[in-house]
Amino acid sequence: MTLLTNAVPLLWLIASAVAFVLVFRPKADWPIVATPIRALSVFVLVFIGGAVLTAVTRPDDTPPPKPKPAPIVGATLPDPALVRADPQRYLILDRVKADRGEAVGGKPGAVLLTGGLINTSGLPIGDPRLTCRLLRGDVVAGSVSTTIDQVVPAGGKLIFAAIDAGRVEASWSRWDCAVVGAEVVATSP
Repeated sequence: MTLLTNAVPLLWLIASAVAFVLVFRPKADWPIVATPIRALSVFVLVFIGGAVLTAVTRPDDTPPPKPKPAPIVGATLPDPALVRADPQRYLILDRVKADRGEAVGGKPGAVLLTGGLINTSGLPIGDPRLTCRLLRGDVVAGSVSTTIDQVVPAGGKLIFAAIDAGRVEASWSRWDCAVVGAEVVATSP
């Protein structure tokens, strides 16, 4: 099929070019293109017929339909009673970054947190409390805490940006953050 799909457009191009030349230089020995009118009709026939033949032999370019993702069978969510007892355990920090406030136009000494929280439970969890230890080498330069006043949806993700977590006057070069508290949000039936 590949040879056919590649050859047909090339043959169509060559036949159309020859038929076009014969419109201006008809061949008296060939009765089908002996006059300019006949040659023009042959050119139109070759041009349109070749286009139809190329379209018919062309492979289907539409991609096959994407299969719908299979429902997650057997995925076990934690017991709601366990989630209610210790909700922060079911929040995972995702790419949390700490910035100095003065580096981004904020207050000197301010620590700004950016990142995400992923909820691995089947219940919405709100008001996550983050604590970050700021380190210079292996020495703790200070720590900051903040509460994010938003809800992480059940099985979803919350993205937060430039949240003021507090102030640390000492110099620091790295950070270690953790979720230290949260509350399960009551859902209405």
